Amino acid sequence: MLTFHNTRTGQAISAALEVQTLPAEIDWIDGLSPDPSEVGFLERTLGIEVPDLNKMSEIETSSRLYNVGDNLFLTVPIASLNDDGTSQSSPLAFVVTQNVLLTVRFGSIKICDRGPVAVSGLDRPLAGGAGALIVLVEALVDNIADDLEIVTARLDQHSRSIFTEPGAGWRTQGANKNLRHVLVRIGQVRGFTSRISETLLVVTRMARYVAAEAGVRLGAEALGRLDRIAHDAASLSDHETRLSEKIQFLLDATLGLIGVDQNDIFKILTMVSVVGIPPTLIASMYGMNFKNIHEYDWAYGYEYGLLMIFISAVIPLLWFKWRGWW
Repeated sequence: MLTFHNTRTGQAISAALEVQTLPAEIDWIDGLSPDPSEVGFLERTLGIEVPDLNKMSEIETSSRLYNVGDNLFLTVPIASLNDDGTSQSSPLAFVVTQNVLLTVRFGSIKICDRGPVAVSGLDRPLAGGAGALIVLVEALVDNIADDLEIVTARLDQHSRSIFTEPGAGWRTQGANKNLRHVLVRIGQVRGFTSRISETLLVVTRMARYVAAEAGVRLGAEALGRLDRIAHDAASLSDHETRLSEKIQFLLDATLGLIGVDQNDIFKILTMVSVVGIPPTLIASMYGMNFKNIHEYDWAYGYEYGLLMIFISAVIPLLWFKWRGWW
């Protein structure tokens, strides 16, 4: 599906696939999973080879950032967060021609779904394909900043869950389940931030690449905004690095608390086994049925045996209590 936009006015424009030349007011074409007829239209009107999904999925820098003649081909992996907490990366290709920017994608990407009205910033819109590129990449950087703010809020929430003192009715088993849930959520956040880190790295390289390759035909304002994009992306990358350190700390703390809780469970099981040994020994001794066991002939021999079993169980409990082990 192809949609046509003018990023300077924030308007969507209608255009038929049968036209030989694009209307002059179009400066951005968004291609969502273009079919063969749409690919043919783009190649005819723009004079380019439209990148396919296999080409866009390559990870080498030379495959993500290159130029053919005066046209720039740029591919950025866009990180996105799903409703269930998982994350994914979808490649977004930018093809920058003299007058038009073409974006090619094979999935939902926020800056493209929202349209040109949402991506128009406070700065003065610039003409041509490079101007549309700058507007979209600025919107992309803003969205990444919003995503990092969401991640920061979630990490604060997880931190409170981990380091909050347990209440009076708190049980170890329930706490272990809660910590395992927190551990999964933190792992999902870590996966998302790693994808954001890759996006920011490519955006930084892309801004510098565009400035170097197209700097001759770009004005001072465009170069200044590209430089600002590179600096913003680098700043967000530093912020992501600090978040990653916090995530690692929370992961270590969660695993440590789970280990402490498991040690408490093993300690309880150990005490129960120790408490059960003396009563078992006494019961087995009086269960041997030898004729010369004198207690069998006592009038209160049964009660005596029960008392011995009870005392042998209480003494270890009192010992553990005195030592402060429970």
